[in-house]
Amino acid sequence: MNNTVENIEASEENQLMGQHHDAVEPHHRFGIIQYKADTWDLSHLEAFAIRIDPNLGFEIHVIILFSCHCFSHSIKHDDRVESQIPAEEIFDNGRERRVLNEQRYRLSIQYLPKIIHELQQRKIQIAGSDVQNFVTFEIPDSDSSQTAARYAIFFEVEKSKSRKKHVLLRVQSAYILEKITDRQRKSGKVSFNALLKAVYEGRKIKG
Repeated sequence: MNNTVENIEASEENQLMGQHHDAVEPHHRFGIIQYKADTWDLSHLEAFAIRIDPNLGFEIHVIILFSCHCFSHSIKHDDRVESQIPAEEIFDNGRERRVLNEQRYRLSIQYLPKIIHELQQRKIQIAGSDVQNFVTFEIPDSDSSQTAARYAIFFEVEKSKSRKKHVLLRVQSAYILEKITDRQRKSGKVSFNALLKAVYEGRKIKG
């Protein structure tokens, strides 16, 4: 029964997304890439859309877009100097060059779309107040020595400038944080509905 419900929901999302292909820029399309001897299928990071009424009295469309940062890390944060990084580990989409990251890729498969679908039920924290972005955390399956680690999903939300009743949610990055800082622990919290409503009405979330 659950599989049937999930299939229906996925079908509805695909039909809804069919109306919004113009919102998906090339750097939000990934397909299949090669990492060393492995082939990575990134279809789980395809853009999708949902309908929701965040206490506005009417439904809006939320278009979810993913970044390559969900499966790659910055060259400057690699343990190697750039000249030592094999070409097969480099991801280049024409906008930026990054290093493919197997941990981020595996975690994105295991958690990322599921977490985005659960945002209405999840705790969301304000990650930045000047340039507004948000974060939600997941405790990954791990051994007891890693219990302090969190899978952090950072995202921003923006009202569409070209379509009425549309909001864009961009997943900026998703990766393991070995330790939560005091600032992250004490940052303001907001529900997904309140966040969407504020963004749609042009109000800033105070953290």
